[in-house]
Amino acid sequence: MAGEHGCLLPDTLYYWPEKHVWAKPLDDGSVRVGMTDVAQSLAGRIVAVSLRSLGRTLARGKSAGTLESGKWVGAIPTPVAGEVIAVNAEVSARPTVINEDPYGDGWLIQVRPSDWDGDVRQLVHGPEGVAAYERFLSDQGIRCQPR
Repeated sequence: MAGEHGCLLPDTLYYWPEKHVWAKPLDDGSVRVGMTDVAQSLAGRIVAVSLRSLGRTLARGKSAGTLESGKWVGAIPTPVAGEVIAVNAEVSARPTVINEDPYGDGWLIQVRPSDWDGDVRQLVHGPEGVAAYERFLSDQGIRCQPR
């Protein structure tokens, strides 16, 4: 799961490498969204997270919320368009959970996708997707910080 750049990249997720976010389709047809290990490593210790509200409809690439760390303040884009049906209250209460577990307890929002078939074609997935993300990291000179 950790590549040559020291970043954890499970091949079961769908990635938008340029934005360092992931999507995970769930059995009920919804999609969970979060930041990658790369994003949390680049951000450093995360001190505040504010997520979009339930019922909000987001376009792909629009903000799922904002994040503040010692190194960065900015929007977290969503890789999937749709209606926000769940937000992870734990990341607002304890933002460092993203640093500790970006693919588990550190997820951000869950959406009911409006065009999963279209959005998924713009994401990378599986071993080939991880390899594509690794190439992006190499091209950008990005390495993850050791835990």
